[in-house]
Amino acid sequence: MNTIERMRSIAEMLLNQHKYSEAFTLYDELYKQIWGVFSTVRYSSAGYTDYFNLKKEGFEQTMQIRCLEPVLSALCVRILHLNLSAALGEFASIIHGRLRCINSSFQVRHYISPNSVFTEFAILYSLTLQPAYQHKVGPIFSYAGTVLDGNKRVKRVLSLYSRNMNEKLLAEYALSNKTNRLNKLNHLLLDFLLAAGERKSDLFKKVSKNIDPFSYTFHYSDYAHTSGQSKNNERKSYRNTASSEYAFSPASATEEQKKNYYGKLMGLTGTMTKQEIRLKYLELVSQYHPDKVQHLGSELREFAETKTKEINAAYDWLKLKYGIL
Repeated sequence: MNTIERMRSIAEMLLNQHKYSEAFTLYDELYKQIWGVFSTVRYSSAGYTDYFNLKKEGFEQTMQIRCLEPVLSALCVRILHLNLSAALGEFASIIHGRLRCINSSFQVRHYISPNSVFTEFAILYSLTLQPAYQHKVGPIFSYAGTVLDGNKRVKRVLSLYSRNMNEKLLAEYALSNKTNRLNKLNHLLLDFLLAAGERKSDLFKKVSKNIDPFSYTFHYSDYAHTSGQSKNNERKSYRNTASSEYAFSPASATEEQKKNYYGKLMGLTGTMTKQEIRLKYLELVSQYHPDKVQHLGSELREFAETKTKEINAAYDWLKLKYGIL
C-alpha cells in the first residue's frame, strides 16, 4: 500500500467514525496532490493545449494514446507510485469520500460553493461511466482548472462550467443508464441536493425520477430535525452536532465509553487475542511514522503526530485492561 492509498484508508476510517472535518482535511490534501500531477501535464504545451487542438480536428483518441496519457502515466508512477489507471481509481475514491464529508457536515459544506460540488460530481460520473481498464484523464480537464501557489502546489480547483451548465451535465449523466454503480452515485447526488436545501430544484426532480423511490433513503440528515427553525438556529444545531464528534474525554469517560472509543480508534471488533491487539497497534503506528509522511503537507504531518498520540493512548489503556506486557 503506497502513501496515497494509506492516507485515503485513514480518511475513510475517520469518515466512518463521523469525524467529517478531519476526514475532509485528508481527502482535500490528497485531492490537491493528484490534481497537482494532472496540472503538470495540463499546462504543458505537449499536453493540455495540443490535446484540445487535436480533439477539435477529430484526433482525440490518437492524442490520448500518443501524448497525454503516456506522459501522465509516467508522472503518476514517479510521483504517486501508481499507474495512471490506478491513480484515476484513487482519484474517484477520494472524490467520493470528499462528497460524503460534504453531505454529512454543515461545517464542511458551508465553505464550499455548490458549483464546485457539482464539478466534482461531474468528474466522478465521468470516471464511473468509463470502463476501469480504459480510464481516460482527458475528459476531467474539461470540467475544472487549478490555481497554483508560489511553490507550484495546487491552491484551489476551479469550475470551468457555470452552475447551470453543470446541472444540465449532471442530469444527463444521471439519466444515462441504470447500472448499480451509477444508481449509488445518483443517491449521493440526491443526498447533497437535500442537504443543500435544493429539494425543489429541477436537477433534484430529474435525478429522483430515474431511481426507485423505495430504494432511496436520505443518509446524511443534519437537516432532518430543523425544518421548523430559522437558518441561524439550523446553523447552530449543525455546529453542535459536528462538535459532538470530539466530545470524548479520557478523564471523564466511563470504562465502557473508553472501550468503545479506543476500540473504534484501533479498528478492533469482536473478541481479539493479546497478540492480535499488539499486531494491530504496530500496524497503525507504522502508518503514521514520520518517515512515511515527512514529504506531505504540514497539516498532514501534524495530523499524523496527533493520531500517533491517540493510538499510543489507546494502546496504553488496552495494555492495562487486558494485561498486555
